[in-house]
Amino acid sequence: MRYKSIIAAITMFAACLSAGAQTVDSASIARDARNTVVREWVEPLVTTKIKLLTRTYGDSIVLRWAAEDYVSWKYLCTYGVNVLRVPHDGRPGLHIDTLAYALKPLTQDQFRQRYPMTDSLALVPMGVLYGEATNYKFEAPGTMGRTLEDNSEQDMSYGFAMVVAEWRKDLAEAMAVRFTDRKVTPGATYDYYIQPTVWENGGLLIFEPGVAEKVVNTPYTPASFDPVVIDSLTSPYHVSIGWWDHEHSSFEIERRMVSNSKGVAVNGPWQRVTEKPYISMVQQPEGEDYCLLGDSVAENGVYEYRIMGYDAFADLCAPTKPHRVVVRDIQPPSPPNLTHIVLERPDDNDPMAKVIAHFVWEKEELEPDLVGYCINYSSTRITGKEWKLLNSEMIPPTATTYAADVTGLTTGMVTISAFDDSGNESKSFMQLIELRDYKAPDAPDSLRVTIQMPELDSLATKKDKWAYAILKWNPCPDDDIAYYDISAANDTTHTFLLRNQGGIHDTEFIDSLALNVNQKYIYYKVRAVDYSTNTGPWSHWIEVERPHISPPTVPHLDTSSHNDKDGMHMEWIVGKDADMKYHVAYRRVGEKGDWQVIGRYDHDSLTAKNYRIIIDDNPAFDREQRYYYSVESHNSSPFTARSLAVSWLHRGPKVWKVDIKLAGDYFKQKGHTRLVWDTGKLPLEGDYYYCIYRKGPGEDTFHFVVSVPNSTLEYTDRILQKGESADYYVMIQWRDGRQSTPSNTITVRRTQ
Repeated sequence: MRYKSIIAAITMFAACLSAGAQTVDSASIARDARNTVVREWVEPLVTTKIKLLTRTYGDSIVLRWAAEDYVSWKYLCTYGVNVLRVPHDGRPGLHIDTLAYALKPLTQDQFRQRYPMTDSLALVPMGVLYGEATNYKFEAPGTMGRTLEDNSEQDMSYGFAMVVAEWRKDLAEAMAVRFTDRKVTPGATYDYYIQPTVWENGGLLIFEPGVAEKVVNTPYTPASFDPVVIDSLTSPYHVSIGWWDHEHSSFEIERRMVSNSKGVAVNGPWQRVTEKPYISMVQQPEGEDYCLLGDSVAENGVYEYRIMGYDAFADLCAPTKPHRVVVRDIQPPSPPNLTHIVLERPDDNDPMAKVIAHFVWEKEELEPDLVGYCINYSSTRITGKEWKLLNSEMIPPTATTYAADVTGLTTGMVTISAFDDSGNESKSFMQLIELRDYKAPDAPDSLRVTIQMPELDSLATKKDKWAYAILKWNPCPDDDIAYYDISAANDTTHTFLLRNQGGIHDTEFIDSLALNVNQKYIYYKVRAVDYSTNTGPWSHWIEVERPHISPPTVPHLDTSSHNDKDGMHMEWIVGKDADMKYHVAYRRVGEKGDWQVIGRYDHDSLTAKNYRIIIDDNPAFDREQRYYYSVESHNSSPFTARSLAVSWLHRGPKVWKVDIKLAGDYFKQKGHTRLVWDTGKLPLEGDYYYCIYRKGPGEDTFHFVVSVPNSTLEYTDRILQKGESADYYVMIQWRDGRQSTPSNTITVRRTQ
């Protein structure tokens, strides 16, 4: 409530001042402020704000403010602002001190009297306040495009003026965006308010004043600054310093020399590198503020740099930690010229046993800091993207020849590098070194093949009459294999012909096989060829049975019989095809059941049985169901041949033997007979229940008493009187009508 009340009071106070009143009764202002609602109805209509910052120094308090945009700033420059203060000094009532009334920027004449034309920074606010708009416009006057151009120019000029205000305190005061309150007490607390002298002009701009409450006047301590600093040498004696920052508008950079190029300590004084505050002009993606400054030094050595940033009050923050930069020679020596390469093979019997390369080069100028040469070799197959040194140690700078051992290397590229004592390198033009290989590769091993047949639908519609042989082999141990060759023949005595049109660069090859060829086998072999065109021997051939698409002979039923006791007996005769593989017997229960495999027969095992499959099946389930049987033959083709189905209505036996053990006794304490039994594993599946039969006192035959669920294995009977006895047995009844043999019969007597 204090904030709203004070704003209301200041509003009335400003109105009195603008009306010409010189003094105002603060008590009456406070009394009227409690009853005003100016703030409440103005606040929702605010169109622009004044941003206010304060900084305390102990002996003074600096106010720094800015409008939200160019139009608002020009309004404040035209009508001025009031700088008001409310002290927290314990006095009763509200006391408002007017520090400045209708504070405006200097006039153009005042700017010219105070600042010379050589002060380029002072010319910025003069140009923004009193200069004319530029004529470099592309859009016609009165158009939307011209309006946008004017708006962009105004925003840019206003932003540049505010940046200058952060560089120079005097220019900030000259632009009326800074005020120093020197009539303050150390340790005291104040509220400050910046408001337009004229609150509104036709209702177009309604300001929210700048407010800073409870400002405690304490000494100022510069803020620390610790950005990430990087450096690079872009040319001799030129250093680029880079850092990231988004808090400061401009910077000052200082440098000092730590040691010279010979390592002697210097520890020179700090020197300002920037003549004027540095502002970054590097455009970066959104969210990144990157600063980059170039600096030239007089000599090589070790230098330290530190950076200080300007804030909104034109104060410099504390210097960064010194960043050390080593300035060294980055000018490489002139490159050597590789003139020729001579190869030497000392062993006449084996030219591959030892290979020496003699490199010869020349260099026009031997720089004083030249330290030597290195010979670099590159082959994509051996070194990949890297270079390999052919010399074990640095070659002296006066040398012009060098012999390198290149045994085991293949044809590649070489270049000679010259180095100076600063590590700078220059290279000669790359040249080809031809290292011919005279050793042929060994034959590949582990040649193997997999046959892939086309889809059955394609075969059935005659769209695809080709199979595919997928050949694989182990790679040769030689490291210079260029490619492989595959050859094939229909017989090992025939001439093998190449199957590949070009070199095979992998250890896999897919060959197409016609399915309508009357040839049972095809033979393959493979060989390797190295990069020097040496051709290795062929591997041992592999025999592949060529697939075909002729279906097997259909099996047929020769003999069959059936009875409900013994089940079904069937004898099937299968074909004697040369490539027959195996046969599968199936059974199905009911019209809509699934076919189940009941037997698999290897074709060779049927030779002794005159190619006859004998099936005896007496299923112990699904009484009174129709059973279907069929046999399917498989050969090496993708097709099969299946017989017609034969079926019988199989009822099976009605009574099944089950070993039911029954026990029982009379319990006089409870006055009843208790029976218990156990069945073990049942020979049939399906839903069932137990039936209890009894021959009671005076009865000649057994009668059905009750049935109990299959989860109950006991029964309680209360029929017996004193001196009477009864006989019992138990049997199982299945829901489909089958039943078990009865259990043992027991007699239970009641003696008392």
